[in-house]
Amino acid sequence: MQWATLVATAVGTVLGVLATLVADHVRWRRDRSERDRDTLRNAFTEYLTCLLAARDAFSRAEASPEHVGKGHVAIGEHGVYAAQQNLELVAHQTLVDKAGRATLSVLDFHDAVVAGKASDSQEYVLAWRAARQARAALIDEMKKALQRT
Repeated sequence: MQWATLVATAVGTVLGVLATLVADHVRWRRDRSERDRDTLRNAFTEYLTCLLAARDAFSRAEASPEHVGKGHVAIGEHGVYAAQQNLELVAHQTLVDKAGRATLSVLDFHDAVVAGKASDSQEYVLAWRAARQARAALIDEMKKALQRT
């Protein structure tokens, strides 16, 4: 009878320890998932903020034909490239590719503005729309990434 009590106590102890370990592991995974989601959200927010600041600054730029093709310097000054590199470290390749397209579309918009295209010209409107569409596609991909995390 004493052996049965000892075995029952040992089995109960082992089961209790195992239950605690499983609960700790589940909690650790949930915390890790939340940290990963926060990291992604911060990287996404930083990139979108920089991209928007660059696009808004470009929309107010003066016509200067000698600056056509030099938007990469201006976009770098707004921190877009640094934010994009941060995305490359934390995001899936599909999202990184869409971010690259969004950056290129803002560069095309820059070239339309500094080339002196009027805000009602077809080139300006097409570049503006392309930048908005690329940003919208990127945001959709970001939402999917946050749901997967």
